[in-house]
Amino acid sequence: MTSKTDDINILIVDDTPEHIHIASSILKSINCSIRAATSGRSALKLIDKKIPTLILLDVKMPDINGFQLCELLKSNPAYEDIAIIFITASEDEYSISKGFSLGAQDYVVKPYNSSELIARVNTHIKLICQKRELKYAYSELDKFCHTVSHDLKSPLLVIIQLVNLLCSELGENISFDIKSILDQLTVKSEDTILMIERLLELSKINQLECTFKSLDLKSIVHKIYNELFSLEHARDISFNCSDLPMIEGDETLIKLLFQNVISNALKFTRNSNPSKININFTTSSDFLYINVEDNGVGFDMKYSEKLFNVFERLHNKEDFEGSGVGLSIIKRIMERHNGYVEIFSQTNSGTKITLIFPNK
Repeated sequence: MTSKTDDINILIVDDTPEHIHIASSILKSINCSIRAATSGRSALKLIDKKIPTLILLDVKMPDINGFQLCELLKSNPAYEDIAIIFITASEDEYSISKGFSLGAQDYVVKPYNSSELIARVNTHIKLICQKRELKYAYSELDKFCHTVSHDLKSPLLVIIQLVNLLCSELGENISFDIKSILDQLTVKSEDTILMIERLLELSKINQLECTFKSLDLKSIVHKIYNELFSLEHARDISFNCSDLPMIEGDETLIKLLFQNVISNALKFTRNSNPSKININFTTSSDFLYINVEDNGVGFDMKYSEKLFNVFERLHNKEDFEGSGVGLSIIKRIMERHNGYVEIFSQTNSGTKITLIFPNK
């Protein structure tokens, strides 16, 4: 990894050369490159050549004002990580509020207070360096997880292949006891591979850079249910889904969320005839509540605190397969969407999972 301050560069945008000179002189003590532009258009040309780490941006300029330039930059994914500090002529509440609403990180007032300007710029440079370090750490963790996943799965896949080969070679000569042992070996190997894959999914949730957009939740839910039901076609299942609303979310994570929720409902209603799964929603001024209810085996609520622990299981693995990671995945995905999950259940009377999203 490069040094913390490698490639840190500041762009000062102000239509008054004297003000640029003063700011540049104050910031000399910060060991980084400083460039300057006297208009919004010339600033854009400099930004196209090299993306600045931080921009000191004057509000009032003749061609493109500071607000317009900020809005332009924040609407472009290539520039959205640039830290922007607005320069205002006074404690102008409107300008300060407007700047923050457009995505600026901070503001400073002219005439400059040297120690304040240095402190604010240093604070944002420190935050930028920490963000870079975190991004690098996540990247390294992702590589490590993939390596570990591969290294752990490879010998298990070899075991499965060897068992299949042995069964094929022995054919009808294989004894019942030996066949049972080999079957158990295959099942345990497959269970461990599944657990590794689920843990990899869990580790990726916090690393994923979310891209939030408007999603057709009803379409996503029906598609996932149809895919999962194709594996359960022999069962008598009553599935009802109301007209779910559009939702702001990361498409990859929302799909993973409902894959886990619906597969759980299908799994734990296996002994119910017919199996019933109902999905509906309610809203309040602050939240959207997505309710997923089933008539499955349920569980005793006295164990509810254990639900979201990784590998925690409330049912016998021989009765219901799984890795014990699904609810942890659901919880983390909801946290990435600034929401949370609630579960209510009764033994032999079904379970209700409520996914609670901020109502934007």
